[in-house]
Amino acid sequence: MNLGIIGAGSLGTALGERLAQRGHEIMFGGGASAQDAGARLRARVGSNAETVAFGDATILAVPFAAIGAALADAGPLHGRVLWSCVNAVKPDYTGLAIGFDNSAAEEVARRARGARVVAALPPFASAIAAGQLCYDSDLEPTVFVCGDHPSAKQLVERLVRDIGAHAVDAGPLIAARLVEPAMMLAVSIAYAGVPRDVGLRLLERTSLMPGPPSAQVPA
Repeated sequence: MNLGIIGAGSLGTALGERLAQRGHEIMFGGGASAQDAGARLRARVGSNAETVAFGDATILAVPFAAIGAALADAGPLHGRVLWSCVNAVKPDYTGLAIGFDNSAAEEVARRARGARVVAALPPFASAIAAGQLCYDSDLEPTVFVCGDHPSAKQLVERLVRDIGAHAVDAGPLIAARLVEPAMMLAVSIAYAGVPRDVGLRLLERTSLMPGPPSAQVPA
């Protein structure tokens, strides 16, 4: 599919490269960084509004402080799928600017009126760029997908799988209030002391699930 990417920093560029390898057509929106990413990946480059118009979905991969300016230049977003990769991480990585009673995803939705916003925080850019997301025990990191529009969530879940991650439906967009702090924990662990290559993984037991209390047989 055609994918527009607003934000050509390390994360946006890594996503563009990985998704292009999976056969998607990529356009970067923005200034000099978009030009650099487009030249390196042989991808299209345009304004943010042109990038939105190009994409069957648009990926927002900018710092939290930049969402207002990025979306103000994005043009009409009504009905469009907008994959938010934004977490409200402070510039110095010491914590979140907002959390628990609000989220970066909800702030994106407020500024992108009418867009079908889906929050799905991908693994670290360095891990995506490395080309292999399997960690120890060959487990892919989990990306929690939050949104209020089922078809938009399904599209983003497909793209999450295309980058090699494990997509999990985490519920409505408001659930991003819980997901974003969890990802901040991963950032804190990764950069505390010696840098570590870490990711989060949701494990589920689908066999031997206990029944309701009334169905359990006494020992």
